[in-house]
Amino acid sequence: MKITMKDIAKEAGVSAATVSHVINGTKNITEDKRNKILDIIEKYNYSPNSTAKNLRKQNTKTAGLVVSSFPDTFVNEMVYGVEERAREKGYNLLLINTNEDEEYEQNTFNLLYSKMVDGIILSPASNDLEYLNAFTKSFPIVLVNRFNSKVENASSVTGDNFTIGYDAAKHMIEHGHKDIGIIYSVRHVSTTEDRIEGYKEALKENGLKFHESYLEAGHATVKGGAKAVESLLKREKKISALLIQNDLMTIGAISKLKELSIRIPEEVALIGFGDFASSPIITPPITNMVLPPHEIGRKAFDSLLKKIEDIEYMEHIELPASMFVRQSCGCD
Repeated sequence: MKITMKDIAKEAGVSAATVSHVINGTKNITEDKRNKILDIIEKYNYSPNSTAKNLRKQNTKTAGLVVSSFPDTFVNEMVYGVEERAREKGYNLLLINTNEDEEYEQNTFNLLYSKMVDGIILSPASNDLEYLNAFTKSFPIVLVNRFNSKVENASSVTGDNFTIGYDAAKHMIEHGHKDIGIIYSVRHVSTTEDRIEGYKEALKENGLKFHESYLEAGHATVKGGAKAVESLLKREKKISALLIQNDLMTIGAISKLKELSIRIPEEVALIGFGDFASSPIITPPITNMVLPPHEIGRKAFDSLLKKIEDIEYMEHIELPASMFVRQSCGCD
């Protein structure tokens, strides 16, 4: 028996309109009600748009790319990698920036889905991605720079963020640092969580205690990095080393440390995650953990093509990082 939207609504104890709003992201629905509806959709493998599903058998040669923000050169290069590979394969690319707005992200996803793109590459704003399970059995989705085990049948392409956090923290520990802080932008995404887990593992291996208070959030901007480093060092005066999430925050942190007359690396050592163009030439030159964003973008599109050809195909690719050692960490 074919399941209809009315059947979903009846089992969930809601109206068909409410089910439609959940599927299309057109209205705020309470989380409990929304999750109940999504569970029922998944239970019956209900396709929200059977017409679209049939039409997708005709390849449109168009893909969607949804990113949560453009905070630094990493995302720019990643997007360029996706776009370059799409052109090589004869695809058009629809790019949307959601500015870290989760509701807009879901609405955007539904819009692209309804417009019959062949698949979507998504760099989401958070780990709250269970809504994707209503689509993944019949629609190609690749997560880029993010991983979420709760999203079923979606491929992903990321950097090895656990090792990034581990190697950066270990390097600081080898320089004699015991009190190492982290400045990050968004906590509840896999990129940040994995780096923090790697950092914690390095501390544990070296008999050092993890302090939650050594972590400081800030906006992924120059101003956000400056504000975060000032707040963290004011609160935790023992900190002698910092790991910083992205290029703009690193620039802001350096600016604030200089403003506060705190010497780098003599008083506070620093490792950034990224590698902005002036990293080797500013004073002091910045040590960075560097991923290959262009390659990540290209591989993400290749992974999407595999999903378009075979919806059951799934892969998780982690690309390694390199450490560009310069003087900000205390190395000569």
